[in-house]
Amino acid sequence: MANYFSLEIGNALNSAWEYAKKYGLLIAVIYLLMDLLTGGLGQISGPAVTQEACRALGEALGRQDWESAGRITQSLNGFQVGGIFGAILKLIVSVGLYNLALGLMAGRFSEVTFDAFKLPFATYLKVFVVDLITSIIIVVSTLCCIIPVFFVAPRIIFAPVYQVEHPEAGVFESISASWNMSSGNTFSLLGLGIIIVGIAIVGFCCCCIGVFFAEVIELFALTAAYYQLKGNLQ
Repeated sequence: MANYFSLEIGNALNSAWEYAKKYGLLIAVIYLLMDLLTGGLGQISGPAVTQEACRALGEALGRQDWESAGRITQSLNGFQVGGIFGAILKLIVSVGLYNLALGLMAGRFSEVTFDAFKLPFATYLKVFVVDLITSIIIVVSTLCCIIPVFFVAPRIIFAPVYQVEHPEAGVFESISASWNMSSGNTFSLLGLGIIIVGIAIVGFCCCCIGVFFAEVIELFALTAAYYQLKGNLQ
């Protein structure tokens, strides 16, 4: 496939800044509320399974102390419940905000609206699977001497965005689309990623509050880059 479009980092960041100035406050509040809710769910999820807990359970089983083993096991029951609900909440918010950013930049939306979250259940499920598969790919590429991850991760970063914009597409079709549209732009996407990390660090230094606004800039920068490169699929 011929590559007709190249990523212009400056244009992507300028566009992200303009949209963040206009819509960033409300979206930052959504990120803040998500963070507070997921943090609260983590608190009610029970104790985490630590190495100490596993060791204590192993020792109890080793000495056939069934009473202690049962007590330890019971104390860990349901520890993942809060984490699971937190992950579901993050998925819903991320998918809805992807759709919102896409809609704002395409003119489908003129304001921050929860209509962006009114998507078919199948879309949320597909994005979850896309995230799962791309995460596995990134982990495997990281294990391959780390260096390959810097060439693989930028190529599949658009897969969830593509899936949101094309809910009818298959999971692997979305990953393939991201790979194709980012062809020839690996280093540009790496550069954009480094700049976004720098913005996040600056945001964190602003009394930690700015980190949520930095997430808004990241959202719009990724969406702007997506719109720049999606023409490579034609």
